[in-house]
Amino acid sequence: MSKKAIAYVSDIVLGRTGEIIGRAEQKRAIEDHARENGIEILAWFEDEVWAEDVVTRPGIQKLLGFDQPYDLILVERVWALSRNTGVLQGFFAELSSRKVKLEAATTLWDCVSQMTRHFFAKGRGLKPVAVPATASEVVAERPHIARPKQLQFLPLLRKA
Repeated sequence: MSKKAIAYVSDIVLGRTGEIIGRAEQKRAIEDHARENGIEILAWFEDEVWAEDVVTRPGIQKLLGFDQPYDLILVERVWALSRNTGVLQGFFAELSSRKVKLEAATTLWDCVSQMTRHFFAKGRGLKPVAVPATASEVVAERPHIARPKQLQFLPLLRKA
């Protein structure tokens, strides 16, 4: 049984260079990803002009109003939506309430892309991947690491 998806593209402007990852290029990547993974694309949605407020975009409004059953939303990269985790969390909560996942055709390793993968991995919500140990736990586990009796900053400051 193949997964059913709807796809979304929006011109992505790369901040530092001003280069644009166009919608046609994104569509090709999404189509390749869908073909390789047995995903049927039911509909395409797009926005010509990128705006930070995801849910007010006309293409996203049409996407959210799509009334046929589907399993996931395909994007070429999460950046088609936003690079701001605060903005994305509200949108992701809406997708989760509909039991829909977001999947990117391109695997990137920036913070937003990783957060998105963790959010939608195996139905989990956004949870920390690992809980860091406290300093006292680390010292207790390794008796050869001793806390300094007193920190000496003055010699360091004099060298500067």
